[in-house]
Amino acid sequence: MISKVSVWLVALLLVAAGTTSAGTLEDMVGDLQPVPGYVVLPVQDEYLIDLDAAKGLVVGDLFSVIQPGEKITHPVTGKVIGTLDSSKGVLQVTQIKEGFSHTKALTGKADIKRGDSIRRYDGLRTAFWDYTGKAEGFYSSLKAALPALDWQDFAAAQAEKPAKPASAGAASADLFVLAGRDGITVRDAKFRVVRAYPLPAELLPTVSAPLQTAAAAAAAAAPYRLETPVKPVASAHGVRYDIAMPGFQTPGGLGFAAVMADFVRSGNDLLMAATDGTVIKLFKAGDTLVPVTEFQPETLPQILALHWWQPASGELYLAVSAWKDNGLNSSVYHFANGTFSAVGKFLPYSLGTFDRDGNGSRELLLAQNFDRETFWGTIVRELQLQNGKLETRDISFELPRRFTVGGSLMADLDGDHDPETVFVRDGLMYVYSGDKQRYKSPKMMGGSVSRIMFEEQPNARETKTHFAAFEVPPIAVDLDNDGGSELLSVASESSLISAPGISANVSKSWLAVVKFRDGMFVKGTLGEELDLPLQGLTLDQKRVMMVATQAGSVFGKDGGSQLLVFPLVK
Repeated sequence: MISKVSVWLVALLLVAAGTTSAGTLEDMVGDLQPVPGYVVLPVQDEYLIDLDAAKGLVVGDLFSVIQPGEKITHPVTGKVIGTLDSSKGVLQVTQIKEGFSHTKALTGKADIKRGDSIRRYDGLRTAFWDYTGKAEGFYSSLKAALPALDWQDFAAAQAEKPAKPASAGAASADLFVLAGRDGITVRDAKFRVVRAYPLPAELLPTVSAPLQTAAAAAAAAAPYRLETPVKPVASAHGVRYDIAMPGFQTPGGLGFAAVMADFVRSGNDLLMAATDGTVIKLFKAGDTLVPVTEFQPETLPQILALHWWQPASGELYLAVSAWKDNGLNSSVYHFANGTFSAVGKFLPYSLGTFDRDGNGSRELLLAQNFDRETFWGTIVRELQLQNGKLETRDISFELPRRFTVGGSLMADLDGDHDPETVFVRDGLMYVYSGDKQRYKSPKMMGGSVSRIMFEEQPNARETKTHFAAFEVPPIAVDLDNDGGSELLSVASESSLISAPGISANVSKSWLAVVKFRDGMFVKGTLGEELDLPLQGLTLDQKRVMMVATQAGSVFGKDGGSQLLVFPLVK
């Protein structure tokens, strides 16, 4: 590792690369340039460093911890012209403050100490995976402009890369650069995206006239409208999203005002569980809405959320999150032969279920602790069935710190076969890869009538009052049949300062679409606006289905709900 880089050489290489790739190449070179700093202080399991956003840092950036090596001296003048340094560990930025940043050690933790010299993107083993079939020239320019990285040979990297972008073989490098149809991404050793860039024009697919016709047909079938990105990006596929769709159909009413509903496919039936906060009703949702059964959990006086859980093939459970005695008190019920029976009661958590493996069934049940200041605690654990009883387990993957089990989803959105984590909180939608934020929406996401008001210290004479909302989870669906999933989420215009009994103050609601396209997430809309809050959402047989609620008094009583259907096929 040579400690000095010739800046003029980098500039010369950028000019030599030509104008077609200069934008992306220049951005990448600027973002991945070595930046020197120092380890300031070990703090528990992290290390503080003396760099912040003013030096161009972002969460996820990687630093080599420098082990000084032999000095290189000129044979004639005796002047020291460099050093043969090596890396004794790798740090990754986890949080950026003013004047310093938090990092965690990915390797070499035992050897890192206060005062150690660090350099961003220096000496890291780097592999370039080309999924465009024509990025070797781009790789050569990037390698020449960033000589501080330890680049793997291009041909060797292509021989080792998996057929589709995935984390297989990730341990062979500290850093991965992927060139694919959706852009160029820089990823860490765990294959989490650190940086993302649009694909240079010379790497875009060459489209023949017949393929353009097919692409135009696909564009006409796209059932949603995307907003124009702030930074325009050329589409690799010629797709336009500008088609209007027909209105809603109504299979039937629920017979009460639903504060939450959830859907699951069971054999040939689509089942919908819905609650008004006290009673849980079960329906078959098809061309008409057919009641199946209902029950009232005696120990759950104020139900907030419902989530279907499928831990094994053919097994159906319903996870119920509720509020009782100034705290969370949730239960899990087994559904069989038309009845619900409890398998876990008096659980002090919020519950959520997830299809993490992408097979269409929500096999993962997560429990999140209650925090009296923020409601959503930072401890999230998995619940598993062992001999008919629920037991807690540590999770084996990373979650963002602001994660909520309510209003959340796990799905592969960027095509790398590694699920992103999506959640809606305080009117915003967040998309994360591991603990790296990929997207943060403008406000107006969510807008639920399932809300709770709670006191920070219930027994104190004076205490702060807080509000929390259980949002409807987004869903991941391939709306335009292009092989990739879009996010479909409830959105609304509403006041965040509202409480049960006052209603969610929704003036209008609609369905938002978020699509990963050309290396970035773009937001759009699907269908018409409504003047009611939406409390359930699913996609079934080319139909978007949702529950619209007219709120009445506390928790919607005396109001009503309708099941709405939005056909995606004309």
